[in-house]
Amino acid sequence: MKTFQELTWQGAAAGRWVARIAGSLIVLFALAFLIGEGFPDLAKMGARELLILLALGCLALGLVVAWLWEAWGGLITVFAWVFVSVLAKGMAGGWALLLPAIGLLHLLCWWRLRGTAPARPANAAALSRFKLHYVFWGLLGVFLLLCANEIFGNPPLMARPVRPLEEMAGTWSAVLTTVSGQPLIAEIPVVLTIEPDGSVAGTIGDAKLTGGRLSPNRSWFGRLMKWRTEFVIQGILSHAVQSCGDTKGDRFSAPVNPAAQELAGSLFLWHPGPPAPLGLRLIKR
Repeated sequence: MKTFQELTWQGAAAGRWVARIAGSLIVLFALAFLIGEGFPDLAKMGARELLILLALGCLALGLVVAWLWEAWGGLITVFAWVFVSVLAKGMAGGWALLLPAIGLLHLLCWWRLRGTAPARPANAAALSRFKLHYVFWGLLGVFLLLCANEIFGNPPLMARPVRPLEEMAGTWSAVLTTVSGQPLIAEIPVVLTIEPDGSVAGTIGDAKLTGGRLSPNRSWFGRLMKWRTEFVIQGILSHAVQSCGDTKGDRFSAPVNPAAQELAGSLFLWHPGPPAPLGLRLIKR
């Protein structure tokens, strides 16, 4: 029968790998998000936003450092989370509690494993490490595939809407007034008619939409991670529509979330440079 010391030691050894794997998956998800969405424009961020971004970077750094120095990595993660929670109250609860939990797990495992290990057969220890490595690389591969599906799938594979397309049918209208949070020089009227089969017709500005389509925009994984929107409307315009300055495009993508009689999200006019998001709030007529 195993002693209490042996049980706690084995629990700490397993917990170390749980914390490492969970932390690595979170860091990889953050990198995938940055690749998919692009790095924020630092010049347009205020002091508070820059501090939050710095603290989030320290969170990721702590999860990486914990691979080599568990105590330091755990401390950096916990203190960075506390700092972010003070600046951005939305980080204080929900799934974000996983971050300090991982940091605390690193600290607890470090504290228990810093002593002398209980005696155990050498072949048993090697077999345990062998199994853990396979589990880690297997989970990592699955996670990367799921991230790639959400980033590059358009729409992603396994995408299923939470509401039937038939419920979205009707004519929706909006007036675009902002781009990247800044006021537009001239408003852009939008009128879109969604058919029960998901086809979309209408106008954006003075351009007519052709080949429009409403599609599910995320899989169960994207919904679990709160990534992307439930639906996306895409199509081609009869001619380029100008949004601000010399920025204009003749293709568009509008990721939206349904809410009662409203579709809220953003509209992107595609052009050679990075697309700028136009604030979109479609109201059903």
